[in-house]
Amino acid sequence: MATYLEPSALVLHRIEPGGVRKTRAVTDVTETALRNLDDLTAHTEPVAVSAYGPPAFAKPGAAQGEDLLVLCEGYANGLRAHLRVFNGYEVRFLIVDRTLAESDVEAGTLGDYLTEQLIYPYRAVVNSDYLDALALKARVRVTKEEARDLVLEFGEMCRGLVATPEFFGLSRMRKLARVFVPSLGSYLRLLEEPVRGPNLVTLRQGFKAAVAAIGGDTLVVDGDYVALNDAAVDRWLKDRVSEHVVNVFRQSQRAFYSYLTKGRALYLSPELLARELLSPLKLVLDQELDQIKPEDPKSFLFLRTSEGLVPFTEKVSLDEVINTLKLPEPVTITPLAGVLNEVSLVTAGKERLVIKKFTDWHGFKWFTLNLVSIGSKLFAVSGRARMTNEYGMNRYLAKRGIKVPTVVYLSVKQRILVERFLSGAPLTDLVKEAVNQQNLTASQSELIESIGETLASVHGIGVSIGDSKPENFLIQDREIFIVDLEQAGKRADYAWDIAELLFYIGHYCTRPVPPPAVKQLVEAFVKGYVRKGNPEELRKAAAVKHAKSFSIWTPPPVILEISRILHSAK
Repeated sequence: MATYLEPSALVLHRIEPGGVRKTRAVTDVTETALRNLDDLTAHTEPVAVSAYGPPAFAKPGAAQGEDLLVLCEGYANGLRAHLRVFNGYEVRFLIVDRTLAESDVEAGTLGDYLTEQLIYPYRAVVNSDYLDALALKARVRVTKEEARDLVLEFGEMCRGLVATPEFFGLSRMRKLARVFVPSLGSYLRLLEEPVRGPNLVTLRQGFKAAVAAIGGDTLVVDGDYVALNDAAVDRWLKDRVSEHVVNVFRQSQRAFYSYLTKGRALYLSPELLARELLSPLKLVLDQELDQIKPEDPKSFLFLRTSEGLVPFTEKVSLDEVINTLKLPEPVTITPLAGVLNEVSLVTAGKERLVIKKFTDWHGFKWFTLNLVSIGSKLFAVSGRARMTNEYGMNRYLAKRGIKVPTVVYLSVKQRILVERFLSGAPLTDLVKEAVNQQNLTASQSELIESIGETLASVHGIGVSIGDSKPENFLIQDREIFIVDLEQAGKRADYAWDIAELLFYIGHYCTRPVPPPAVKQLVEAFVKGYVRKGNPEELRKAAAVKHAKSFSIWTPPPVILEISRILHSAK
């Protein structure tokens, strides 16, 4: 057999009398261990060897012995573990068939048991090129799956989310540590001082290479951070509900197969199995609980704002938000009207900000609207879902030239979003006057056309506003801004947007017979919409299922007039 190991490459540990643990390179032990590979590998040729697990990355004295992963060509036993002691030094061998190892890396067939060993830092002993290529494959798959899981969990918010590259590895490691007890010790050892910094650098480099290998259609490198491509977010959001169920099942399945794999490798050695299962318990007993609390990988996530990146896990009070923004004194806070949210206007000198706290609210207004719009539209009422939509769609529209408020800060934990105040007039002011006068003025007609064109532009990039009542459009310097995007999303619900806007406008008409201005307003909107939008959506908006949702507010003659014009849109 060839000599695979340089004398200094394998560091073994001896427990000396009195419990003092010394570390040194032992040439004779190394050579003895390698000579024993013939018997351990059933006389098959090793393809690659690596030192893995806590002995490879933990701080000195934290892990006993050495763990060697040996990949063999055509290993008939598939996967086996062996313990050997050489001159008082423990070496634990994990012998695996190469094809089996590659199958786990590519598809998690062994519950990611071997994949885990390659996403953690390791020391290549034999055939480093092959091991590094295999580890890159493992990191690529893990990165894709963790990116998808972010979208399944946080939805539209991912459009403004960035991560450091090491997040993807830490997130998978933390999940494995939750469901596969033996992984807990590895995760805790990885992030202990003084090895935490070097280990994170190793993870960062490895997963940055994985992101580069994946390509920009899924992930984009943004300086020191990684962002999700909007197209990838769209793909994963389409099947969000069903995929989330599959994802929960997938994690449970991985844990099950990890235990089966570990059991298959160790069942011939009760001593090894007992040590593996007891190691996490021993770790807890050896250290203070606050010293081994697993770190949350989400601390490596951030959200973009106009003022820079905000830590995803930051938890602050309203007063702390104001202090964080470093506003000039004096600062005054004025409550604003808000049905679903706690909304405040903060004034500090010339700076004016709107602070929204998204609360879970299952009250009468939205219950009623959901009830009357059955078959036409359902509204999100949970605070987290609405804040996710507001932030994500704000980012998405702003990048595509749609006028929206500027986000300056947010706290995911506290569900607080801060935007710059817009001083424009709501569309409500214009339409209340317009629908009760005899005819529209030229200026009013022009603005209504702009509203139609703006809404068509939004639909043209695949976004439905969801709550398109006129108060959510602001006119500032004759430019149209869209606010309150908490019901918005990437879905083809365009007809609802048109129906809600026009039928809601109609309820402001107080005359028993709608004046010509109502007809002129709808026609102006249609004229603006068809410049950039699909007339078919206008005709869909006239459907009975939409009209009935507003029949309790809008007079029937007004509904009929609006529906007639929409039906004939070309």
